[in-house]
Amino acid sequence: MSMNVVDEGALLRRPLREAGLPLVPDAETISKPIHASVISWTMPEIADDEGTVHYIFVISHGEGSFSSHVGSTDAPAPLPVMLRELEQLVDEHRSQTWICVPNRYFNIARVFSESGFVVTRGINRINRAAREVEDQVQYVKTSLVQRARRRNQLRDSPRRERHRNHNLPPQQEPIQWYPEYWSVSQAAPMHLEIGVDASADFDGAGAVAMITGHGDTVVYAGEFSGHIGILEFRAVIVALEYLQNTNVHSAVIHIDSLDAYRVIEKLVGAGRYLDGYCGISEELCVEFLTAWQACRASVEVVRHRGHAGLNYNEAADELAWIARMASRYPRENVEPELIERIQSIQQFIQDSNQNALLSH
Repeated sequence: MSMNVVDEGALLRRPLREAGLPLVPDAETISKPIHASVISWTMPEIADDEGTVHYIFVISHGEGSFSSHVGSTDAPAPLPVMLRELEQLVDEHRSQTWICVPNRYFNIARVFSESGFVVTRGINRINRAAREVEDQVQYVKTSLVQRARRRNQLRDSPRRERHRNHNLPPQQEPIQWYPEYWSVSQAAPMHLEIGVDASADFDGAGAVAMITGHGDTVVYAGEFSGHIGILEFRAVIVALEYLQNTNVHSAVIHIDSLDAYRVIEKLVGAGRYLDGYCGISEELCVEFLTAWQACRASVEVVRHRGHAGLNYNEAADELAWIARMASRYPRENVEPELIERIQSIQQFIQDSNQNALLSH
């Protein structure tokens, strides 16, 4: 495949095979008696806390009953520490536990899955612990900030490094919560059109979104610093993982990121990894290839120019933007509006798709 046709919508094709970490739990997973969820974070606004990773496990042994377990570590590799603590918490009940991990924490999900836990990605309200984990995180963060303030350890949030030639807006409010919304139907058409996109700012927030022609949606936002190409590449992975859980025979993933497309082209077309291109790590490339080889459908990736009027990409762009913006405000103030806008975008895509079918 030649790089000089990328702007004309060149296609990437391949058959897919194995299963990866699922986004949608099956009936056996849902029926497990122990539900758990985990979130980790850092607190750069607290002096001498830059290298500390904080985390929380919420575990539910039944409807209406849950316990939270807060920890932190300065270890260079925090995941083994977190895994050991989780193993201590569930003890011999590993096979009876379903862990729900937010999409942005792929490494946590991967490590826990490789250790034998049943893991799904994405905050799923069917998981009893997942219903509570974000509220518990906000409570713990507030407590840590209050303690730091009493000890005069609180400082202004560090600004991300900015390019000297950019005229950038003032720093926004820090992230207040982590919007995550997914709406996946049980039935899908034999062929799917999927739009993906991402949104990021210079003050540490980013979001990823995916929407299909019949309205299935995955969108989440969180802390992010780096090149937008990382998130745009991540959005393609989200779409591939979504396809692993459908019976779709074929799909087209529409993207408007030249950076992500170049990396995909080299990975799939030439079997090569562009070392560190746009900050896209080798680990993320391996994650892509795992998802790329794991679907059963035949998939094409098409690159378009940004904001060229393609409904799927415009919808994904809007979803990512509103999720990122919503993360800047208290959850109780913006979540109803966020959900309403997501649903209106879903309806717009469904109507557009139906009208297109009727016109043929």
